[in-house]
Amino acid sequence: MVIDNVGIQPAYLLLAPIAIPLIGAFLCYLIGHYSARLRNLIAVSITALTLGVVGIFIPHLISDLTLQVSFEHAYLFYTPVLGLNPLSYTVLLVSIFVWMLATVYCTSYLPEESRTNRFYFFWLFSLSADLGVLLSGDFITLYAFFELLTLSAFVLINHEQKRESMAAAKKYLFLGIFGGFLILGGIALLNNAVGSIAVAPVNGLTEPLALLIAGCMILGFGVKAGMYPVHIWLPDAHSVAPTPASAVLSGVMIKIGAYGIFITALFILFPTGLSELAASLSGLAVIWIGLITMISAVFLALMQTNSKRMLAYHSISQMGFIILGIGCALYLGEGGALGFAGGLFHLVNHALFKALLFLSVGAVFLRTQELDMYRLGGLWKAMPATAAAMAIGVLAISGIPGFNGFVSKALIHHALLDAQHIGGWALLPAEAIFIIACAGTVASTGKLILFTFTGERKTPISKTGRTPLPMKAGMAGLSVAIILLGILPGLGIFFILPATAMMPFNGQDIAYLFGYLGFGGGAVYTPYSVSIAFIEVIAGVALFFAYVTYGWFHWEQKIPKPISPDVWYSRGTGALLSASHLIGVDLLTKIQQATLVCDSSFRNWYTAFSMKHQKRVAYLSSFEAEILIITLVLGMYLVIFLIGQNAG
Repeated sequence: MVIDNVGIQPAYLLLAPIAIPLIGAFLCYLIGHYSARLRNLIAVSITALTLGVVGIFIPHLISDLTLQVSFEHAYLFYTPVLGLNPLSYTVLLVSIFVWMLATVYCTSYLPEESRTNRFYFFWLFSLSADLGVLLSGDFITLYAFFELLTLSAFVLINHEQKRESMAAAKKYLFLGIFGGFLILGGIALLNNAVGSIAVAPVNGLTEPLALLIAGCMILGFGVKAGMYPVHIWLPDAHSVAPTPASAVLSGVMIKIGAYGIFITALFILFPTGLSELAASLSGLAVIWIGLITMISAVFLALMQTNSKRMLAYHSISQMGFIILGIGCALYLGEGGALGFAGGLFHLVNHALFKALLFLSVGAVFLRTQELDMYRLGGLWKAMPATAAAMAIGVLAISGIPGFNGFVSKALIHHALLDAQHIGGWALLPAEAIFIIACAGTVASTGKLILFTFTGERKTPISKTGRTPLPMKAGMAGLSVAIILLGILPGLGIFFILPATAMMPFNGQDIAYLFGYLGFGGGAVYTPYSVSIAFIEVIAGVALFFAYVTYGWFHWEQKIPKPISPDVWYSRGTGALLSASHLIGVDLLTKIQQATLVCDSSFRNWYTAFSMKHQKRVAYLSSFEAEILIITLVLGMYLVIFLIGQNAG
């Protein structure tokens, strides 16, 4: 840890990204009853302030991005630890960046209704919990924030409070709690074995115990990540949640699961010194989980008619690419730097292009009130900015050269070839599965943009005006980031390289990655990598026409019950789902009902207050109030700086 001599207390640096959104959540809830515009401005300002702290303040003060702070107290049964390292910082930065742009978008997307204040409260509360997971320096603290994120996301998913959203939220909650129990079991085993719960490389584990702990924790984090076979909550949740919530669910929250798999694999399995056989088997297992997740989800995506549900399956498939990178890193051991870097880079890239795709679909829905691709069409003239944003997202997720998805997929593909060279027959079909999954991505996302924006218009659009400027701003910010990381991959490698260097990979691979920093990272555009991308596009176009010609897009309705994921869930967890009322589903439903009662009571009080103080309320509702809040936010920056200067 290196902190410049400016007198800043380390605890403030790590608490600020958690505390600022938490305070903002309460501010938005209270002020929202008085002024929706002011609440929206506070929400955007809070996320912008958090991004400023994470993106400017922390790297300026912590030159090597490594820091740990303990919070000892006599009344605590353990000592909570907040920590930062290059891996968590990379995920932290992209998370708050996407969340801020989604917040800007959200201010024009959500209609003003009785549940809107509650949404903003849990929106910022979820951000606080999300960043808390990434800033946790021990597994108990991580688990606490992980469960808070699960509970707060439950409310976001069930925002509409319809039967479909409640069913999806309960499925998410049940599986989230199941995953949390697995993580907690792994933490207990870890603490019992080595007497430490630090989020750091673990030494002293026996081989069987390391495999057991890693298995529990990878499966537990895999629930949040949407990993096969515990992915089944994700399509339902994404399709019913409000679009901004879907964007952060897919772009940010499931990355918490991926981050958990990263630290489990590389902090528990990697340092244990597994035998060659155990290392090969564990690496192969993670590789094949990634491959199966990729290929199964992409074909389910091809069969969807609902735009958001299709993107949800793509989230599962793209998480497969990330897991594949982690598996290659495990399998190759010291030679796995490219797998690690590719998986982490794809985590960053997926956060950007998947959020952009969800936001562009939301813009279409706002104008048409339609998510069925077969009922859309011909919208590009009416919505050119949205069409351009969706096109950028489609090109990025398809791995087209010049866009960010190409870079990370090229790194993962390179690592897969290295693993395949060693693995022989055990990984014989791996590259073919990789290419087919990429082709399926091209075909299904091509279906999305073609069915939505080309051809004859089938659905009338709203005549109330164009897409609001804040929504365009959110999509534009993500689009710029996608293009920059595509044409200048070195910008991404700049963040990925320190995280890779903290692991015990060999210097040759680290130097190879460092070489990408030259010329903006253009070294990734080799003739071979570009030709592979070209093959994937050709295969994707062929697959698209085959699906259109033979009607394969509708096969989802024909999937036999024995292999239907939803049937697996219903049959396999039916009894447990009924019993899940004992672990909080009914309680959370009552909590949601209680928030409505609080909302109603607060509105009644505010109505009486406003009638009594009409002049004062009218004055505070004016434009000056917005100027005031901007001044306060700028003042918060100054206060943080001054506290740091005078601390100690």
